[in-house]
Amino acid sequence: MTEIQQRYKGVKSAERLLVLIETLNHLKGAKVSELAEATGFSRPAIYRLLNALESFGYVRQQKSDDCFYLTHLVRRLSDGFSEEDWVQSIAAPVMQVAVEEIMWPVDLITFLNDAMYIRETTRAYSPFTIDWVSVGERLPMLVTSVGRAYLSFCPERERLEILESLRRSDDEFDNLVHNQEYVQKIIATTLKRGYGVRDDGFHWKRKTSSIAVPIMKGPRVVATLAITFISSAATAEEIAERHLDALRSAAHKIELKVKDAKLSEAEM
Repeated sequence: MTEIQQRYKGVKSAERLLVLIETLNHLKGAKVSELAEATGFSRPAIYRLLNALESFGYVRQQKSDDCFYLTHLVRRLSDGFSEEDWVQSIAAPVMQVAVEEIMWPVDLITFLNDAMYIRETTRAYSPFTIDWVSVGERLPMLVTSVGRAYLSFCPERERLEILESLRRSDDEFDNLVHNQEYVQKIIATTLKRGYGVRDDGFHWKRKTSSIAVPIMKGPRVVATLAITFISSAATAEEIAERHLDALRSAAHKIELKVKDAKLSEAEM
């Protein structure tokens, strides 16, 4: 009996998903036969568990070696426990200073599963706020400045996994993922600009638009920083010309503070 088998002998079926996740993480990817040997679970049970995890986007099968691997989504399982702490202690003070210069509202948004979520906003400090948002509000990937910035600057492997997850979504904005030319144009344009721009057709009732830049930790995007402005007051290009340097400077300050704090990936 292996160490893993001994540790999890007699666990309930509902707990086997966690056992399989831990085993895949330990083995850095494995075939069904290897997972069965390591866990002591039957192959039919392994297949059922993998199908369940795959349906939620937590594992993927690589055809070249027939192995199953954990996706980036597994890392997100721990986000809720400590994310608020680093947002409040690191990003919020930088954002409050930034909004004094930029004047327009500055928001911090992070990725989770298949969408972006507002984690911090400076709307209370901006004289130009016309649309109030809630912390925790969900924003789709393909039509928002923050989603486009995240998708364009994240590692290619993660981008492909996100796009695959969006293909399984019923969200009307996520359905745009099936237009490959549209998606590729978004990524190419965003990378060329160096920042994301909201689609004109999204949130049109609010009469606002936004631009966003990534906050990086090595090759990873840990968050995005966005300016929201009144569409009739300026174009995205004009806002970028006036305020992009300040927005990038704020993002860079957060990056340095994150690095200095030596936050682990689980905390991010």
